[in-house]
Amino acid sequence: MITVKQIGQVHVKATQFLNPASVEVDKTGIRYDRDFAMLEAHDRFISSDKHGSFFPLKFTFNPDDDTLRLDLPDGRYVVGSASGSGTRCDINHAGLRDIPVAEVDGPWGEVLSEYAGRPIRLVRCVSTGAAVDVLPVTILSTGSLRRLEREVGAPVDASRFRAGFILDNKVEHEEDQWDGQHMRIGSALLKVRTPVPRCGITGFNPTTGARDQDVMRGLTKYRDKTALPDGMLPGFETPGFATFAEVLEPGIVQVGDRVELVT
Repeated sequence: MITVKQIGQVHVKATQFLNPASVEVDKTGIRYDRDFAMLEAHDRFISSDKHGSFFPLKFTFNPDDDTLRLDLPDGRYVVGSASGSGTRCDINHAGLRDIPVAEVDGPWGEVLSEYAGRPIRLVRCVSTGAAVDVLPVTILSTGSLRRLEREVGAPVDASRFRAGFILDNKVEHEEDQWDGQHMRIGSALLKVRTPVPRCGITGFNPTTGARDQDVMRGLTKYRDKTALPDGMLPGFETPGFATFAEVLEPGIVQVGDRVELVT
């Protein structure tokens, strides 16, 4: 039997990953996942090679009063409005698509700029979940993680892959056989797609942001290169680990829920 071992969610892209016990899944993926992002100068998202420096920042979003809380690594915290009521613009996301965003007014620009040592702005995506990289959901299995750990020679934290759902299973890379199949997870229905091409961000510690493990070297030892689905970014191929999925039917997913492939 396959079950949901862990759920992953991040409200502000490139910050510390959260592990809620239950989430709502809609057509755009896990609700409130990657609804916010940080912008560098010249209206660019934080580049992936700089994500690690922001992993120590823990943002939590309260939809009841539309506020964000930021816990800083020095013990301070900041609470403020999450309303995207400021300047609007379109951000080109890695050549994949343009994402309409609106700046979040309040303390965020000052706090984030002080932390980073350069100008940083917080924006909210006009469409929920729009800062998700490719497809709405990613899935990782414990069987595959155990195989990777053998190649790396040490435990590997699943949060390094920032997947929405960690499935507890016994067969390594069982998900490689699920492309195109439908999966009932909790009350949601997903369509499983192709493996996720990985990058060097897996080498960052998911809590401290330090480069402390060469996960890509382990993946390169035994995993074939894979491309993004649907012809995105032609020519981009890296070792695949975890799996993309689309949402066919919204629902609720909780830790411990049973997972089944359905016809």
